[in-house]
Amino acid sequence: MRKRSSSIALFASLLVGSAIGCSDDQGSTIDSNPPAASAGTRANNGAGGGSSTSVGTAGRSAAAGATSNPLGGSSTGAPSEACPGLPIDVSGDAPSGAAGAAAGGEAAGGVSSTDDAAGEACNGVSVEAEAVPVDVFVIMDRSQSMGVAVAGSGKTRWQALHDAVQSFTQSPAAADIRAGIGFFSLSGAGDDAQDCDADAYAEPRVPIGLISEVGPDLVDAMDEVAPGGLTPTVPALAGAVSYARSWAQDNPGRATMVVLVTDGFPTQCANAPEQISQTARAGYESPEHIRTFVIGVGDVAKFNLDNYARSGGTHKAYLTDAGDVTTTFVDALNNITNRALACEYQLPPPPDGMKLDTTKVQVLYTPSTGSAEEVPSISSLGACANNPNGGWYYDDLEHPSKITVCPCTCARLQAGRVDVRLGCKPRLGLR
Repeated sequence: MRKRSSSIALFASLLVGSAIGCSDDQGSTIDSNPPAASAGTRANNGAGGGSSTSVGTAGRSAAAGATSNPLGGSSTGAPSEACPGLPIDVSGDAPSGAAGAAAGGEAAGGVSSTDDAAGEACNGVSVEAEAVPVDVFVIMDRSQSMGVAVAGSGKTRWQALHDAVQSFTQSPAAADIRAGIGFFSLSGAGDDAQDCDADAYAEPRVPIGLISEVGPDLVDAMDEVAPGGLTPTVPALAGAVSYARSWAQDNPGRATMVVLVTDGFPTQCANAPEQISQTARAGYESPEHIRTFVIGVGDVAKFNLDNYARSGGTHKAYLTDAGDVTTTFVDALNNITNRALACEYQLPPPPDGMKLDTTKVQVLYTPSTGSAEEVPSISSLGACANNPNGGWYYDDLEHPSKITVCPCTCARLQAGRVDVRLGCKPRLGLR
């Protein structure tokens, strides 16, 4: 098996927002024309300026639950409804952020906003950056039920998925995507000693790499595995999340996500569905912020799959069409890999000659119709549940490199633009 490596892509350009789309309330439709991974951007310094973007379709947010948790939603991990930011008047801002920067001192933007809690005139500089690009690790169910025939196709579920992976990896549009794969169970024969070892699933069958390089390895890996055994989903997902976290630590300029592919309930090892949700939530709440996407194949329990996805920060599961598993699975992968993750951004570096003051960074969202809103600054993901106006936080308080917004804020960021303004003092949410 060839092991591929790929270089870390760091961005020199500065901030824009585009939306992560949420699947619809049915949880079963797949957009065959997903929005592009990054929308066109336009620099615009100064009053209400910063970045602008035209984004693709964004779905509706999931309903909020009654009991709070760090995800800002229900006790099952469901994200909150989209939450509005704080009203802000940008009419008194300097007409040119660049001019303000040139005239200022050491802090980026030169002049911070006033200390007034209303967030009055800001003479800082708005800059642009692209959303953090994504790497994908697929953990795929190979249990005996994957050998069931797909009605009217002459193929089993496994053969249909094989054809889908082959088609996806051969698409020119996927050449620059990074992906890897693993399978569960490991033994294919119900051997608990092998199949219940979460650490074993942290060793990928094909490590994450550019599809232009590892595409044939992904297809070969499926050729080498046949359907068999039971469904140890809990240790498999735990191992996949562990691998994704390790990969993310080694690739800080990117966002790593797990794609769980399954056709049934967990039937081996720890097999309570809520344990899968807990595992997905642990990845999402980790410092690496690992999201879990879910693709259901065949006659599966949508409610459980949706809970896994919500706990993993991705709102809804994708379900393949029973009559055309191959095409709808490819569509699901396209939706997942082409969708920009508007929840995370690279922290923009300051303009030349400026020093970045991380206590003077402000995030604004301006919807396509409506007034600008400030997203309050908070300390961490854990503070999201206590902030009705959402918030944003650094990945590392001492040495930040990324900005992440709360789930309810992420659900809010649809058509419009997001500005990161340097040299402007933010309003604070609950710390």
